[in-house]
Amino acid sequence: MSSVNIEELFDEHRYPTGLGLLSTIFYSPIGLILLILRLFIGFHALLTACILPKASKFRQSVLRTMCSVLGIFVAQTDEQNRDEEANVLVANYTSTLDHLALDLILPNVLPSVWDLPSMLMWLLGYTNMGAKQGRETLIRNAKNHCRTSSLPILAFPEGASTNGKKGLLKFSVWPFSLNRPIQPVLIQIRRPSFVKISPSVIGGRWWIDVFWFLFVPYTVFHIRFLRSVQLNEETEEEFTVRIQQLMARELGVQPTVHTSVDKVEYMKRKLISQEPQVERQPQEGSGSSEIDQMCRQVLEVLPHVPANVVKRDLAMTKDVDLTITHLLEGNVEFTPLEGSIGASPAHSPSPSSSPPPNKNVVAAKFGKNYKDRQLSFEERKKALIESARLRYIEKHGIAEV
Repeated sequence: MSSVNIEELFDEHRYPTGLGLLSTIFYSPIGLILLILRLFIGFHALLTACILPKASKFRQSVLRTMCSVLGIFVAQTDEQNRDEEANVLVANYTSTLDHLALDLILPNVLPSVWDLPSMLMWLLGYTNMGAKQGRETLIRNAKNHCRTSSLPILAFPEGASTNGKKGLLKFSVWPFSLNRPIQPVLIQIRRPSFVKISPSVIGGRWWIDVFWFLFVPYTVFHIRFLRSVQLNEETEEEFTVRIQQLMARELGVQPTVHTSVDKVEYMKRKLISQEPQVERQPQEGSGSSEIDQMCRQVLEVLPHVPANVVKRDLAMTKDVDLTITHLLEGNVEFTPLEGSIGASPAHSPSPSSSPPPNKNVVAAKFGKNYKDRQLSFEERKKALIESARLRYIEKHGIAEV
């Protein structure tokens, strides 16, 4: 197996870069008009697909005509390799509409692996074969379908879409456990070079993929049938690996050991690593400036305290008054800055003869206007300076000048 990294299997960005992005921007007005028109046509195409019999040639002709108006074209090669006895089709998974493209040239049944309402499952063309009840139930129902119906079963053994450029995900074993001939089908997607929008991206929603299908001028699905393959003297797991290697070789990519579960885990890691960066950057910037502003207010009251000590306490309290209280009461240890004592007033009452400074310097009421609030702050500032000076002199046993 190849050592292709899992991030190489998926497109991270849907839009092109450079000149490709510029041409896409110029095309956007036309694309929006096409999108609106195609939404109405697509609704009628969906009704046609649901009403007409699935195996009807008339249904195929009508749907291919309507899909061409939607910008969805299908080109098939090596159709002579189509084996009517092979009623299990396995295809690589490149986009949300892969099953529709294949259904336009070869009506089939796609087992649903999602727990969808019956009406929605019918509209999307899925068939409930009990995948949610477990692998054994799915295989039993699929075998029963192969015995009783002429419509082949379509399976995407990768279990998740890739960009089709580097490799194939590891195949699930269940389609190769039906004891039926397997018809490998290769699907490749091409879009015009001037609107090089990726059919699917990591973490993208299916309905967004459909939106871009209707937006671009056209999308061509190249479908190629390989010769049918049967299980020989080998295990089902070995048979699965053989088919994966065959399809990868014909596509010009590498078979990998990465699974659809690995894709989900990779997507989770990617989202976790990206979202905090996007969210934190503006918060960190605004938080830092706010801390600096509060630090300046504290230093105006307590100029002998180092700025880093003030910021460290503000980071926890987020409150100027509370940080000042911590510093005054000695709850925060620090080394006073030199020259800060001399900044105190030269004449002041003796600490031994004066009453303890009043700690309650919070304004009795909030000022109604800016001048009142500024006056309140100045009064508190003076009281705090005096309180800090007296506490500092008392704590260090400095004699009054």
